[in-house]
Amino acid sequence: MQIKISPNRMNLLKLRKRLRFAIRGHKLLKDKQEQLSKEFNSLIVSLIQLRRKLDSLFQEVYIYLKEIFKYKSDNTIESFFDLLKNYYNIETKFVSTSKFNIKYNEIKLEYKPLAPTIFDSDPYLNYVATKILELYELTIQLVNTEFLCELLAKELQRTRRRVNALEYVLIPQIKESIKFIINKLNEFERTNITQLMHIKQKLVRS
Repeated sequence: MQIKISPNRMNLLKLRKRLRFAIRGHKLLKDKQEQLSKEFNSLIVSLIQLRRKLDSLFQEVYIYLKEIFKYKSDNTIESFFDLLKNYYNIETKFVSTSKFNIKYNEIKLEYKPLAPTIFDSDPYLNYVATKILELYELTIQLVNTEFLCELLAKELQRTRRRVNALEYVLIPQIKESIKFIINKLNEFERTNITQLMHIKQKLVRS
C-alpha cells in the first residue's frame, strides 16, 4: 500500500529524504533492540541466580530456627526478634535511578546498628540474625531486579513494534510511493515528448 501523494518532483525529493531517515531510524532501533535483548537475557540469568540464593538462604534459616525452637521458648525468640528489629532500625525508601536509559524508582534498604553486634549469648540466634539481614537485602535486590526486568521487557516490546512498523509498513510504503511517482513522471515525460514530436511534425508540414 502506497502513501497517497501527488506525483511531482518535489514530493519525490521529500519521499527520498524521508526514506533515508526511516532506514537510519530502523538501523538505530534494530541496534537498540539487540542491545536490550542482551541486557534482558543477562538480567534473567541474574534473577534466576538471586532466586536460587534466596531459596537456599530461606532453607538455612528455617533449619536453624527449627533447632532453636526445640530448646528456646516462643516468648524468648519473639523478644529476640523485637530486639533485632530495634537494633538495626531498618527502613526502606524509593530512590530515583536509571539503567539502560530506563528511569524508575529503586527500593533501597537502610539500617544502622544501634548496639553491639552480639544480640544473645546463643550463637545460633546470633547467626540467624545475620542471615535474616541477608534475607532482607536479597529480597529487596530481587524486587528491584524483577521490577527492572519487567520495565526492560516492556521497552523491548515497544522497540520491537517500532522496528516492525518501519520494516514492514512505513519503509515499503515509501518505496512503493517513490516507485509510483517515478513511473508517473516517466509517463508524463513520454507524453510530453510525444506531444512535442507531434507539434514538430505539424510545424514541418506547414
